[in-house]
Amino acid sequence: SYHTILYRTPERSPDFPNEVEQPFLTNPIETEAAPTAVPFISVNTAMLSDEIVRRSKGATKKDKTKRNDAELENGDNSKDGRRNRRRDARNRRLFLLCAAAGLLVLLSTLLRTGERQHASIDSDRFARAKALRDAAFKKGKTFLRKSKETLSSATLRKNHKHSKIKSEYHLKKFEGMRYLDPRQLPPLPGEPSEDYRGQKHAQRGFVGDGDDDWVPIAEAIDTYVGPKVDYTKYKYSYPEVMLEPQNDGSYPPLEPMRKIFQTWEQDDLDSPPETIVEVLQHFDFQDPVQFEAAVKYRDLELPFKVYNVPEVVAAGLKWTDEYLTSHFNGVKDGIPQSSGMCQQSVDHFFAFHRAETWDVDVLGDPPSLDLDWTFDKWARHSVYADEVGLPINATHYYWQSGVPKGERLRSERYWTFVSRDLPSFSSPKPTFFGFNPSQQKGIQCRFGERGVTAATHYDGGRNMIAMMTGAKRYILSPPNACPQLGVVTSRHHPSYRHSMLNFGRVTLVGKDARSSDVSMSDREKEWLKIAGEAPTLSTVLKAGEVLYLPSHWFHYIVSLQKSAQCNTRSGIDEEGNPNFGGLHDVERCIGE
Repeated sequence: SYHTILYRTPERSPDFPNEVEQPFLTNPIETEAAPTAVPFISVNTAMLSDEIVRRSKGATKKDKTKRNDAELENGDNSKDGRRNRRRDARNRRLFLLCAAAGLLVLLSTLLRTGERQHASIDSDRFARAKALRDAAFKKGKTFLRKSKETLSSATLRKNHKHSKIKSEYHLKKFEGMRYLDPRQLPPLPGEPSEDYRGQKHAQRGFVGDGDDDWVPIAEAIDTYVGPKVDYTKYKYSYPEVMLEPQNDGSYPPLEPMRKIFQTWEQDDLDSPPETIVEVLQHFDFQDPVQFEAAVKYRDLELPFKVYNVPEVVAAGLKWTDEYLTSHFNGVKDGIPQSSGMCQQSVDHFFAFHRAETWDVDVLGDPPSLDLDWTFDKWARHSVYADEVGLPINATHYYWQSGVPKGERLRSERYWTFVSRDLPSFSSPKPTFFGFNPSQQKGIQCRFGERGVTAATHYDGGRNMIAMMTGAKRYILSPPNACPQLGVVTSRHHPSYRHSMLNFGRVTLVGKDARSSDVSMSDREKEWLKIAGEAPTLSTVLKAGEVLYLPSHWFHYIVSLQKSAQCNTRSGIDEEGNPNFGGLHDVERCIGE
């Protein structure tokens, strides 16, 4: 039923003489049943008078708008009116959403414009890198130490009770070829095992003082020409692409190590074969079909290479000496500083060792020394090495750096330049290169100069090795070749699970070599004869390429020119490939 309005004559309230009583709306049935129960609302007459006066003087525009809106809303309560008001509300919300979206697009455009401007600035800076590098190359005196320490090999440098202690050490210089102390090698097959009894000490490394004799020559060079042979532009022959891997032992093709080095001598960097023949599959990373083939080879634990990798190519263009120096020398554009270390060898050969267990009285000179050189000084020497064709018996230097495994789990604003420039290597999510990120052990970067040779060793993790600049030669042997490679098997030896052999000398011994003319120990001769028969392949990894190295494959590395390389590992594959062995083969080899 409809409600009606019942009015009564206003009466003065005895308690409030300035107020009148006004009845509420009520139901007629209820009114007739109980007329005396009608409630009243009190209205202040003074307030009514003020409202009448205010209206008589004219309401403000705001008041009129509010009143018109209220009248419109209350005046049209029909179905069409309500629908119109809902439509108007929807239109207002849509307008606000469109305005917000437009604002976001505008802000995004402004940000992208800023990034393009910044990238343009970077491109200009990188385009000037060669000139700046030449300028830095000639300013050698700025970075040299003003004096040299002349300390005996027994002198220890102690800075602070919590500091690392390192021993100042001076390696002997050799006019000819340096041969190994036989005590650094494992017993020959059939000989009794030897337990290493060296004295363990507190020092964390042997410190060298470097060699600055090269600086005057470097300062006299007017322009940077580069190496005599640029292996990034050399002629190569690649095998036909096989999309389906032959998992019968025929791939990759292996041959005796001696034959590998007879074809191309290890230290003959200026006269390589007219065409370098490659045996590993070489896949185009951006070709979907070849990409899928690469995944198949990776899953079968077979080595291969990929090229045309955008982030590796981009990093190669960016990683000038100026760019790298800025990141190793301090915080750059808000990017955290990267750390690194320089090492020195009396010649071109470097071998892994644990300095804290290396006893000079038992093993002789350590393979390498640590230096306090900065990256820019190392880079100037590596440029000098390419320019003059540094001979193998001259002092060589090596720079290494790394990214801790926990960096990828932090916010990207805390990432160093390596993680930023190689996102597929540092991503916390699976990628083609870091396909098992939970087992990633960080990123290791190695900067080599002409001739630097690293002794053979294996890594447990499945290894992706990217070459940003320059080129390196990799000599690979499968896990089941371990007994032929002279790997140290004494658990307490500082080079345990590594080899100390310089494989480039396998051509000096053997059936056709006059070993009597070679001044090396009988143990080294015999090990080189054995290693000369080890199944091996040779491949050149150059700028823009990535090499996949399965778990426990041995690799021996020669820097063909100034180079920058980084690698990441994705956990251990214990079984390996049935044709080439795996973890059980190396464990049996080293006696674990």
